[in-house]
Amino acid sequence: MTAATFKSTFLPLSATMYRTAYSLLGNPQDAEDAVQEAFIRLWQKRDRLPVNKDLGAYCQTLVRNLCIDEMRRGRLSEADTTAENLRVAGETSASSALETKEAVEQVEHAIHALPENQQRVVELHLMHDRSLSEIEQETGFSPVNVRVLLSRGKKKLQQLLRR
Repeated sequence: MTAATFKSTFLPLSATMYRTAYSLLGNPQDAEDAVQEAFIRLWQKRDRLPVNKDLGAYCQTLVRNLCIDEMRRGRLSEADTTAENLRVAGETSASSALETKEAVEQVEHAIHALPENQQRVVELHLMHDRSLSEIEQETGFSPVNVRVLLSRGKKKLQQLLRR
């Protein structure tokens, strides 16, 4: 993918990516950092990006996962702890940011309740935004095994999260 193609494909998605990051992080600087990191990762993967998938959804997922990683690491700027900076477009309050954090923790807890192989595949795919072929390479599992583990893991997650 050339730089011109990359720009024409992904730059129009930047506003949506920023809104997603801001809604999760509640801080303009952290949201900008997350979008910038997403663009870096997209550029690094430009030749391996899924061609027949909705790239807008792919970018949203990438930004969301990066934000979740940042929240988990606790590397957000200190400004995001004030209730004023946790508002998103006048709608989101500090309580909804807390709910988001609790939801992330609940998902992480559910992932850790999965059997080891399912946990590894689901975590790589959902939390680290790895493609199925990348998971196959990292784990040594066959393509069929990766798809089965991912499918079963997602199904089990849904069951665990409904409780």
